[in-house]
Amino acid sequence: MSLLPTGGGYPRSEVYLSVECSVPTPSGSTPKVLAGKTKSVSAGGLEILLPETLPLRTPVLIHIGEGEPLRAHVVSVDQAIPTSGGPRIPHGVAFEQAVDPAVVSQWRFRSERQVHTRVPARFPVQYAQAGTGGQGTCVNLSRGGMFIATTNPSSPGSQVSLTFTLPNLSHTFSLLARVVWMRRPETAAAAPSGMGVQFLDPRPSESAVIGAVVDRLSQEASPPPN
Repeated sequence: MSLLPTGGGYPRSEVYLSVECSVPTPSGSTPKVLAGKTKSVSAGGLEILLPETLPLRTPVLIHIGEGEPLRAHVVSVDQAIPTSGGPRIPHGVAFEQAVDPAVVSQWRFRSERQVHTRVPARFPVQYAQAGTGGQGTCVNLSRGGMFIATTNPSSPGSQVSLTFTLPNLSHTFSLLARVVWMRRPETAAAAPSGMGVQFLDPRPSESAVIGAVVDRLSQEASPPPN
């Protein structure tokens, strides 16, 4: 997971976790709660995707998991990006008091575990390697990669260019990926031949969209509660 420089001397990490952002209302009544997703975290603050724009300097309470809410305020707002749940606006928030670096490590650990969550997904994928193109079908998807069913998989360690559109989205992704493993037709009697690929340095906005789709598909695949 890459580390990115940020203000205040705190390194920040690309981390994708669900958060709740409590915003005070002008009347002083029950705060408005916005569900969001982190794009990056640090001991000094977060970058989060929210469904609506908050003014600069808005005070907020950030809830991540079971920990105590963190007091913060909005320090930056960027242009909206498309996600499976609709447009989301990136916000930079600074904590009133820096959190323990051990807490940031816990956030990273939780995110890394989620990266490996695979969900069933089927959509066409075009791939190219060294000028040779092919087409396959995504069989399962995670935040960090996918398995592409194809009769002509590339060799492990090779780099491929992927082009695909996720279910129910119009945005076309063009990503570089590395082939981690493959299954050839002659060895795939009971399973589809193909290759497992790992995404290479996708843009944070695209990682956030892929993560949101994985979350949605995971919820759809989960059995309903009794």
